[in-house]
Amino acid sequence: MPLLEIRGLQATYGPVPVLHGIELDVDEGELVGILGHNGMGKTTLLRAIMGFVNVSGGSIRFDGREIRRLPTWRRARLGMALVPQGREIFPNLTVLQNMLVGIPRGEEPGGRVEEILGYFPRLRELLDRRGGALSGGEQQLLALARCLCARPSLILLDEPTEGIQPSIIQEIAAVMSDLRAQQKLTIVLVEQNLDFIAALAERVLILQKGEITRQVDSRDLGNAEMMSAYTGFSTPAR
Repeated sequence: MPLLEIRGLQATYGPVPVLHGIELDVDEGELVGILGHNGMGKTTLLRAIMGFVNVSGGSIRFDGREIRRLPTWRRARLGMALVPQGREIFPNLTVLQNMLVGIPRGEEPGGRVEEILGYFPRLRELLDRRGGALSGGEQQLLALARCLCARPSLILLDEPTEGIQPSIIQEIAAVMSDLRAQQKLTIVLVEQNLDFIAALAERVLILQKGEITRQVDSRDLGNAEMMSAYTGFSTPAR
């Protein structure tokens, strides 16, 4: 049974339909990539799964349980987490305070923070710095670290490499690989960096006008003509 199972998902922004009958299965420990032109519904899909967008039809099952009508906080407690595009850290809180926000109620925070810092050694030197004073790449690392503090089993990750220096992109890729190997973490990744998504995803779905129209193997991301046609990206993965 898939960890995440979506059938006929429809979602709207106000009166405007955005998703049209999405069908998606994601197995435990799998990393599924999602590509598509801007405005095709990629972010809406992640936000609908997490409960931030009005779902007008279909089913969302997580770990065998129907969650379509559950509020976002209930989904989070079940083990789902969203790292949004733009990161949305708390700029006036320190790095440590941002991380503590993610700790589940009742859990002793010190051990969990120390565990997560093991994946993000760069943040250890920045614990007393306010989130708003970090670089974009450091903020992305912090957003991931805060998310992981909650012990999710499924992470919805929206364009984590956008506007980030290559050295931190490599750190993010390494952390994601380690987490999947060590904790069987499941990830749905919306991304426009073809090299990044090709290196991490077992399979990649193409989203067009609110529908999943094609599944491609990661190796196909090197086909510039195909990627330009389906995603608008002309730079092939290497």
